[in-house]
This record gives sequence, structure tokens and C-alpha cells, in this order.
Amino acid sequence: LNLAENWGNVGLLIEPSTDSKVKRVLTTIDLTEPVLEEAITKQCQFILSYHPPIFSSFKRLLQSNAKDRIVMKCIANNISVYSPHTCWDSIDNGVNDWIGSCFDCSSKVPIKPNLSVVNAGMGRIITLSTPLPLDKICDILRSHLGIKHLRLGHADYKCWAKRHMSTNQQYDTIKTIGICAGSGGSLLKDVDTDLYITGEMSHHEVLAVIAEGRSVLLSEHTHTERGFLASVVKLLHTQVEGGVEFFSF
Repeated sequence: LNLAENWGNVGLLIEPSTDSKVKRVLTTIDLTEPVLEEAITKQCQFILSYHPPIFSSFKRLLQSNAKDRIVMKCIANNISVYSPHTCWDSIDNGVNDWIGSCFDCSSKVPIKPNLSVVNAGMGRIITLSTPLPLDKICDILRSHLGIKHLRLGHADYKCWAKRHMSTNQQYDTIKTIGICAGSGGSLLKDVDTDLYITGEMSHHEVLAVIAEGRSVLLSEHTHTERGFLASVVKLLHTQVEGGVEFFSF
């Protein structure tokens, strides 16, 4: 938990009112009401939610608010909720490393290094062992994320040429990639790589990237995280004893 960003809300967010042995765990990217209903139906005692369902503080719990209803229903059904969020973003071999694992890399470093933990930090900059054409990178990434489509913000040719004036690097030949799971507009800003990979950026953030002579691939927010969650479930199967069942939503 020491890897979490200070603006985040991670760890055990809802503790059950009575102790109970965890036999069934539901894993999800976002704890919504349909997800909670699934957990209740499957008689889960624990929900591992990548994004925290409780983020901002509140002074009252009301049935008129969906987030409040989720909290109250978890408590009523004695379900614990745990969120790792930015801890998983930062940790070595976490979400960002998983995104980049589909490429053969000669180096990888955090964009924003954690000063206390080696190889940890937010985002990643990877250097490819062999430069690849942009269309090949698109194919590799789509296959890795298990999706059919990506959105491309394509580098302006003149801006690319100006950026690579000293090296004369061929247009759309990618050597370095900046990676940020989820929403990468702020973290990737001014990161000096040929390509950015993230889930989402605003319209104006994409335009700024293009004008800098870089390209950006957007997979939509959840697709940068969902595949890693599946790999965590596989790991938990080997780490947790006692016949615990895992379900994904």
C-alpha cells in the first residue's frame, strides 16, 4: 500500500461487521450495482475491486445515491471490499508492465519513479529491442488486450520530422513507448517517446500529442486494466490455500 498515490484510496475499504471465513472472492475493475448483485448471488464474502468504490468522503448514506447503496448493501451482506488501484499501477510487474509485456524490450523504467522501491513508480517508458512499424505495434497491442479496435492519434508528419531531425528516424517507426494504464493525459504529458499507449485522453490532449510529433494509441480505459486482473486471479489461485473460489466480472 505504500506504493499508492497520495490522492488515491486503497486497501480495505469495507470491513464486515462479523468475522467470516472467505470462501468465495469476486474480482472486478469497477464495483457497480450489477457487479454487487452478482457477488451476492454467488455468495461471495470478499470483493477485489481494482478501482475504489469509495473515493470522495461523504457525510451521509442515502438510498438515492448509487455509491451509497453499494456501501450499505455490502455491509448488510457482510461483504468485504478491497481496492489496490494505484498500488498495482506502480508495482514492478504491475498493470503498466503487463501492458508493455507484449513487446520485446531492451529496457523499461517508470515515468514517475517511486523513491523508496526499486523499479516501482507510475507509468512506464519502454525501449524496443528492435524498432517496429506503427501498424505492427497496433496488431500486437490489439491481440494482447483482446480487442478488435484501437483509436489512433497519428503524429503529424512535419512535426515528427522536426522531432527526429538529428536522427532522421523513419516516420511511423517506433523505438520508444510511454505507457499509462487508465487515463494517461497528465502523466504522459511531455514524456519523450515516439508513441504513447493509454486508455483514454481528452480531445485536446490528443491534439497536443500529435502536434509534438508523436502518436498515441487509446484502447478505452477498462481495456488497459482488465487483462491484468485476469492474470492476478491466476496468481491468487497458486497463492491462496483453503479451496477459495474466484469469480470475475
